[in-house]
Amino acid sequence: MNTRRTIASLAGILLGGLCFAPVFGVGHLWFPVGLVCLVAAIVAEVCRRRPALLSWRPLLVLVAGVLAIVESVLQATTLVGLPTLSSMRALGDGLTAWRLTLESTWPARPEPELLIFVPLLALIACVLTIELLDRAPPLVALLPAVGVVGVSQLYVAAEGLTAVLIAIGFGLLVIAVLIPDHFEYRRLTPWATTAAVTLVAIICGLVVSTIDPHGRTPYSLQRVQSATAPTTRQTSPLDELAGRLSRDARDKVVFKYQTSEPVDRWRLVAFDNFDGVNWTSDHPLLRMGTQLAHGPEVRVDTKTQSATIRPDDALDGPWLPGQLLPETVGNAVDPQVEPIGSTLVVPERPDYYKLTWAEPTIDAAYLGSAGVDSNAPGGLGDMGPIPPEIADLNPLGGKRATMSTAIALEKWFRKNYRLPSDSSAAPTGYSWPQLKTFLGKEQNIGSSEQFAAAYVALARQNSIPARLVVGFRAPEKPDAAGWYTVTNQDAYAWPEVAVAGIGWWPLDPAAGAKTGSTNPAGSAASITDQARAGVPEIDKIKDPESQPPTGDEAGDDDSSGLHIPLIPVFGVSAALLLLWLGGVPLLKQFRAQRRRRRGGSAAVVGAWAEARDRIRAHGIPVTAGMTVRDLADAARDLPDTGPGLANVARAVDQALWSGGPATPDTVGQAWTGVHAVRRALRSRPWLDRLQAALELRTLLPGSRQR
Repeated sequence: MNTRRTIASLAGILLGGLCFAPVFGVGHLWFPVGLVCLVAAIVAEVCRRRPALLSWRPLLVLVAGVLAIVESVLQATTLVGLPTLSSMRALGDGLTAWRLTLESTWPARPEPELLIFVPLLALIACVLTIELLDRAPPLVALLPAVGVVGVSQLYVAAEGLTAVLIAIGFGLLVIAVLIPDHFEYRRLTPWATTAAVTLVAIICGLVVSTIDPHGRTPYSLQRVQSATAPTTRQTSPLDELAGRLSRDARDKVVFKYQTSEPVDRWRLVAFDNFDGVNWTSDHPLLRMGTQLAHGPEVRVDTKTQSATIRPDDALDGPWLPGQLLPETVGNAVDPQVEPIGSTLVVPERPDYYKLTWAEPTIDAAYLGSAGVDSNAPGGLGDMGPIPPEIADLNPLGGKRATMSTAIALEKWFRKNYRLPSDSSAAPTGYSWPQLKTFLGKEQNIGSSEQFAAAYVALARQNSIPARLVVGFRAPEKPDAAGWYTVTNQDAYAWPEVAVAGIGWWPLDPAAGAKTGSTNPAGSAASITDQARAGVPEIDKIKDPESQPPTGDEAGDDDSSGLHIPLIPVFGVSAALLLLWLGGVPLLKQFRAQRRRRRGGSAAVVGAWAEARDRIRAHGIPVTAGMTVRDLADAARDLPDTGPGLANVARAVDQALWSGGPATPDTVGQAWTGVHAVRRALRSRPWLDRLQAALELRTLLPGSRQR
């Protein structure tokens, strides 16, 4: 083990730790992970200089690393900078921090109970790396660092430029580890060529491996983890709608809010599973991180809005009123979110909380011309056996699934069905029997949940991805203090449609129970009102000549970025790598055979050139005017090459200086010496032999001597 290889191997662990940046942010990772790697390097160097400590080295690295973690992550648990029992307990809890992190949105809150598992993982890798450096080939010592990177990729797979930078970093570290101990830096040319070809191949391979022609999100362990949901109540908000709208409860205050800009609705829960009886959702709940970024399905510009919400007595459950694209939830203890449905949940209701969210900035023309996103999770979920009475309904007449036909279906509901004048007298139920009754004849009266459930059923029959949402309509005006008051009579259900490039978008097939109500300018409802005015009757809608882009295709149309033909680049790079690995040894073999086939003195000179090039490939400098004996003296560090070079020297003397022609015996003697040199070189370490076999310099014209 030497210092250079130790530093390079530990730098790989640091790089692997920084690959968790999408989870915690680089600013919260570099110090604890870097400190662990630094103290491990210091302990390794001290033990190298004091051999008596080598048997204690693993324990010393472990203890020093634990102290580094305590001082950098668990400083709040120390007493005058010294670890306490609380510090040890926190370290033990850190063994399960990996799971808690998976239960959080990213970037996660940089809390010690979450962050600690990354430096602990780095510490384990440091102990293994330092021991492997003394007990295995150099490349094996990089495996713990590769393991750290692998774990990070199970959290968030690197893509694009990030993946390229990781590949470059590890490529350079591999070179640093493989450079021989007595490497002459004058011989950088072949190493530079090796590095260039290898790095290009690694980079292209890594980038191409992230390309998925079907646009699927890379695998993440977060998909199979879910935070423990609060169990303070079991009743679905959908089942509570009728009770909220009853005469006894309709005037009770649910919550009040102040907002930076007016909104048209507040959501509680989104449902996308329907078995014919119940609407449910099975997407995992995650702990809210520092900020929740919207998903890749949202490709339009957004603006941030904020509100302060004060829950009241009628909001008696774990759900918090929220918006479609929440970003942060402040002043709430351990808030949780279901990112796909934007459902907010808390174990204990706060007196107030602050919510920020992203609002897409689009206009009615963009919305009306958009396609639907058939890949939206749950948007086209199975609904079980559909009753024939509903399956036979064809309000869209077989039109293509676009946002225009989705709005046309909304208009069909508005035209043919209605809400009751008294919401407390609305029919209840949303299973297939109730929906058959509701849709059985025109001008039937239905509740908002029946409108929403029926819309989702017919939309999915026509390949329009949709889901059902329960929440509240927003009041039109605030009070004198600027607070909007939401009561039970504002409880409502509506459908949402997955729109390509925009994400989920709310519609209102029930048209609202409040006659003459207006939607806030710039809100989703206001934009939909404008788009609805531009959508003709269903029989007048013309299918577009080409299908509007789906979720995947819309992303492919983005021309703002740099498009690189990665497949051809990867193919060329892979071909260059294979040509180098196989072509260089073959060229050297062909060159030796050509030199051997020469006649007379030329064959002896060829033997001298072959021996010289073989020796030079192993790092022995060759200068102009050097004789065979000079080369033998320069190569004295290469074991057992002297006798072979002596044979070549005698043959050269006889062929060039005896005055007579070179006989076949002289030629045979020269090449016998070459074969002896080659056999001697085969006893060198495998890494030196590999480097010599792939060395390019001796194949280049004009580079025979230095």
